[in-house]
Amino acid sequence: MSEAKIGPSGGEGGLPVERYEIPTGARIRQIRVTHGWFVDSIQIAYVDAEGNLQALPGIGGHGEHEHLFILDADEYLIGVSGRSGAYVDSIRFHTNKRVSPTYGGTGGEVDFSFLAPEGSEVVGFFGRADWYIDAIGILTRPLSAAVEAAPPAKQIEAPAAPVKPSQEGEQKSKKSKKETPPPASAETGAETTSPASKPAADNLQIIEGIGPKIAELLAQNGITTFADLAATSPQELRKILLAAGRRFAVTDPTTWPEQAALAAKGDMEALKALQASLKGGRRK
Repeated sequence: MSEAKIGPSGGEGGLPVERYEIPTGARIRQIRVTHGWFVDSIQIAYVDAEGNLQALPGIGGHGEHEHLFILDADEYLIGVSGRSGAYVDSIRFHTNKRVSPTYGGTGGEVDFSFLAPEGSEVVGFFGRADWYIDAIGILTRPLSAAVEAAPPAKQIEAPAAPVKPSQEGEQKSKKSKKETPPPASAETGAETTSPASKPAADNLQIIEGIGPKIAELLAQNGITTFADLAATSPQELRKILLAAGRRFAVTDPTTWPEQAALAAKGDMEALKALQASLKGGRRK
């Protein structure tokens, strides 16, 4: 039995991640995940051959919500499962003893599940990543001879709906910001609202110049509806974009409030006419 690569699943964006793995003789002890609507980042910490806890640099971006999944001393990773589309929307980790909560959003077009061969363990990941985890697969190698391989308690199964982590062995870091409501489910069409009278989130991606990353960025700043966007000045939008990093410096939000005002009124014909005169959200 030798090392193996299984997968990946996800989109073609981001930068290649060839081998994000722990050293030979080490064992994964912690997995830190950040997420919003998608899985933003993953970071592995491991116990090396001398018993020291070490951490690899994380891959991906910086998510709104952070979770730490901790493995027991006799526990090892055997697989991952989740949902993906253009990005990895959600993920959960399977060990020889249990299955983690689901981390991420409720979207995704494809169910994926990758399981290490019998007598092997997951020692890392590969795929693509940048602002989010765009695609992910697993790297496996045979279990260390010093470790007695206990049979897996659960096989990989179809991903469940994301849940708020609460089980033992998983810690959630408390954030000061409120959690962004996930978008409406593509399968059920159900709308999600906050406990207050906050309107359901609109699909801001119909606005010329706004993609999924910018839509999530706006949501993190409380802009989730067409009315919210229409009421936000281009100057304020530009501040939000610049604060998020240089990659958004070339984005021009000048026409977003105008487009959003038409969408908020339901005047889609006028919106289409306006967008026909734009290029990437800018006036030609």
